[in-house]
This record gives sequence, C-alpha cells and structure tokens, in this order.
Amino acid sequence: MQKRGSVPAEFIEQVKLSNNIVNVASRYMTVKSKGRTHWGICPFHHEKTPSFAINESQQFYKCFGCGQAGNVIGLVKQLESTDFLGAIELLAKWANLDMPQVKSDPNYAERKNKKERILKILDEAKDFYCKNLYTDKNKEKLEYLYGRGIDDELIKTFNIGASTDWDEVINHLRKKGHKDADILDSGVGAKSDKSGKIYDAMAERITFAIFDVYGSCIGFTGRTMSNDVMPKYRNTSQTMVFDKSNIVYGVDVLKKNKLSNIVDKLIVVEGNVDVIALVGAGFYNTVACMGTAMTAFHAKIFKRFSSNIYLCFDTDEAGKKAALRSVDILDKEGASVRVITLPDNYDPDSFVQKHGKDEFKKLIDEARPLIDYKLDTMKSNFNLKDKLGRAEYLESAVEILKPLDKSSEIEIYLPKVARDASVSIDAIRSDIRKAIHKPKNQTDTTQNTLQISRTTDKYAKSMEEVMAYMLHSKVPPVELPDIPNNLYKRIAQILVQRKRDNKEWNFGFIFDIVEDDEYAQINHFADWELNPETDIESEFKKHLGTLEHSVLERERFDLQQKFNDEKDTESRMKLLAKINELNKKMKALK
Repeated sequence: MQKRGSVPAEFIEQVKLSNNIVNVASRYMTVKSKGRTHWGICPFHHEKTPSFAINESQQFYKCFGCGQAGNVIGLVKQLESTDFLGAIELLAKWANLDMPQVKSDPNYAERKNKKERILKILDEAKDFYCKNLYTDKNKEKLEYLYGRGIDDELIKTFNIGASTDWDEVINHLRKKGHKDADILDSGVGAKSDKSGKIYDAMAERITFAIFDVYGSCIGFTGRTMSNDVMPKYRNTSQTMVFDKSNIVYGVDVLKKNKLSNIVDKLIVVEGNVDVIALVGAGFYNTVACMGTAMTAFHAKIFKRFSSNIYLCFDTDEAGKKAALRSVDILDKEGASVRVITLPDNYDPDSFVQKHGKDEFKKLIDEARPLIDYKLDTMKSNFNLKDKLGRAEYLESAVEILKPLDKSSEIEIYLPKVARDASVSIDAIRSDIRKAIHKPKNQTDTTQNTLQISRTTDKYAKSMEEVMAYMLHSKVPPVELPDIPNNLYKRIAQILVQRKRDNKEWNFGFIFDIVEDDEYAQINHFADWELNPETDIESEFKKHLGTLEHSVLERERFDLQQKFNDEKDTESRMKLLAKINELNKKMKALK
C-alpha cells in the first residue's frame, strides 16, 4: 500500500483546494451557516445540539463536544474509516482528478489499469450472482437462506447471490468483453488441470460478496448445498485485490451504518453468517476476520471504527485459542478488549436465532475485560486442588498482571487471584513487585531538567502561545529553540520552509503534517482565539524569549553538574567561563 509520502505534496494541495470542507461535510450531514461558522450534529458522538463547527476560511473542523478536529482529509479518513491514501483517492475522485503515478513504482499505471479491470469483473460477477439467486433454478438456495433467518433485506444488504452451474457467469463476463486472462486473475474463474477449460470458481454455491474498506467487491465466499462436497465453504483464491488475511467481512455494511448509528463498540465474530445474523438482529457494528487468525492489519482496521472491541468467537477449543491470540494483538494496538462468552455448542448465529436480540444484548453487557478473560481461561489449565498446580497458576497470573500500567489496576485483580491460589494478597503483591523490579539507573540530569521544563506553567504557556501564533498565521514562523517537544519543532520547521518557498497556509494545513497518533497534541489549537487588544509582536517576542531562556537554563544546569563533578582546576575554570557566558545571555533575555 502506498504511504502518505508517495503522493506528491503538490497533488495533496490540489486535492484540498478542489474539495471545500463545507461541501464535503455536507455529503455526510446537514450543515447550517451561522455567521462565519458552519454547524452540524457531530458524526463522532451522540448529541442533540450541534457542536460540530466548520471553519470555511481556515478549512478545518472542530467538535466542541468530543474534541475531534482536522481538515478535509482527516474528515474523510474518519467518516470513511480509511487511511490517508484512501481519503486522497476518494477526494480526487470527487474532484475528477487523476491520481499521479508513483515515481518509485514504474509499473504503477499498468498495475492500476489491471486492478480496475479486475474490480469491474468482480462487480459484474457480483451483480450477476445477486440476480441469479431469485431465478427458479436457485429456489433451493433461496429457501435455505430464508430458513437461516436471512430475509430479502439482508440478502440485498450483504449482496448474497448464487451460482447455478459451472460456466454461466464465465459466459456472461465474456459477452461483456472481458478477456479470459483477466477473468482468471480476478479469481471469478479457475482453470481445469485436465481440460484447460475455464469454469466458475463458485460453481453451484451460494455466494457472499466480499468488499474492501473502500467499498469495492474483491471476491466471494461460496457455500455449497451438497453434503458430499468438502469443504462446505470456499473463498476466492488469492489475487492482486483479494488476500484473506487482510480482509474484514462486513466492513462495507458497517461503514454505511456508521453514518446513522454511532459506533461506540465493535463486535468481532468468526464467520460471514454470524455477521449477517447479528446485523439482522440490529447489531450493526459486527464484522469478521474471514475465518482466519486475527492479524495486526485487522486490529488497525477495527480501531478506525472503535477502540472498544468485543470478541465473540465459537465456544470450541479452537475458538478459545483464537480469542486468546486475538486479545493480545488487539491490546498491543491499544484497543480496549472484552470477550463475549456464549453457552457451549453455540455460535453467534445459532444463539440469536434461538434466544433473540435481548438475550444477546445481555451477553454483551456481561462481556469480560481482557484481564478477567485471560485469568479465567488460564485458570482452567491448572489443578487448583494441587499445591504444584496452584503454584503454576500463581506464576502465570503474575505474568498476566505484571504488564498493567497502574498499581490500582493490579489491586483490582489481587483478591481474585488470591482466592483461586489460596494465598495471601500480600504474597501475590510481593511476587509482582519482584517480577517488575528493575535496578534504577542514575537519574539523567538533562532529562530531569526537561521534565521540570515541561511542568513549569510559565514555560508551558509560552510554548503553546508561540505555536498558536504561528499556526494561525499571526506572525511569520520561526524555528524554535531546542525545546523538549519534537512535534512542535518539526511543525515550526515546516512552516518556516513554506514561508521561504512563498507558500501560504491555513490552520487546516496542520493536519496534513502530523501523524494520526499526534492529533491529540494539536487539536486544542483549533479553538484558540487571540484577544483583539493583544500587542501581537510584543507578546510573541516575550513568549519566544521565555522558551530561549528555558533552553539556556537547562544548558547551564548541565554545565553546573559537570563543574561540580570536575576535579581538574583548568577544566573547572573553562566550565565556569561557559556558565558565566550563559548567565549573561539569560540576563539579556529578561
């Protein structure tokens, strides 16, 4: 996948200039103008009174309810749950702009054209299968779906179709003008080893269309109606657009529902039918990993929709192992994980069919947090009636609790572990302390000074004010002194360079030069306002002087430490001279 840096900066500028943020926001919500600001109901949290403000002149948005902020690219990223490149491609499409060829990939244009042909074949095959489902030849397949509680609305929502025979869809695609080579490369067709004939890879199966995060059909899962055919389910073979390990089933439906239903949590299940059943029961926030082991890719896609992930896997041994692997992957990506526990011999589909929506809602409410689930699952592996078993259980429990960030979190679980292991809470607490104990290194004086600087109210205020003045174009940008905030320094350098290149910027530009995980550090600048009576030049100079003074103070502190430790008289005199020179510079700044 292309990264942000592979798209020329000039093209990104062109995309933004061609997509007014108010017009783009209006695709997703009702926007009303009040004065110089446009307002709407925030799409990122529940609210009745509009608090989502769009600044058209500066081309950025800010929600005063939940704090979300960004420019037009960030808005599309969040609402479409896509990445930077995906947002650029969508905005370019709306503005009728052709994506530029990537310089580092000389075959980009060729691959792009090939991909477009393959996606067209898949889309036409999907439409053919969907229409085919309602023909007399596929009555048995349709009745099977109805019997599983999948009605016409769900069939349409999930683009469920049917293949009647071995060559009907192939002939259909040929009549559309598609070449056999492309039909094979799309995965719709497969070639017989014996005859060399191309046949329908989903022959005589119910077809479930698979979509990527951009809404393109990229393949199918086929379900046979014959009890003699193994395997029962078949997926499209791997192609340039279909990689089972990187697919989230149901993401297309989730994105559509996201615009009318706030996604506060995501339910992750194992199979396609489980997703369809739960969505049919009203749980629109359900997706699956295509029956494969969860990967970091899946976790990243999930987090685009919600950081609160609820796993609901089958109750067999394979399902439990998959859940344990998955909770660690999700935890590593920073998600808040809970596990929904189904009764034995149930999967989400069968449970909802038999017990209904309300009972499944109870299971969601009772879902166990990550640590509880790991402790309970791990506990079943040991014989707690045996001393050795309890000792092994205790050792494993300590390893689970050790990584918790806060002592208060550990304390919550101590009584549970103590009860199960039949030992005192103090004993477990002692074991955890020993496990996480590390020899303390001598404090780094420079880092210590940085920490002091960060917590000094005067210094912190000046650092924020200096950045705000530059970001909102109140003063010409300047490179910052050696402050302990690399993000601010990087932003200042970029602004200085834009000034040298005679390029203007508005506040919305800031969201293009920071990464997703850095947004929280700059969101607050969106609602910064300057007192009209402020002497801009004087105030900016004062705040900048405070930063410079702090840097010199830190340097003096380091020299003072070296002076105190130095034994050689001549070296001490040189250090003292440097300290005095710094004192003069600091005095001049006051």
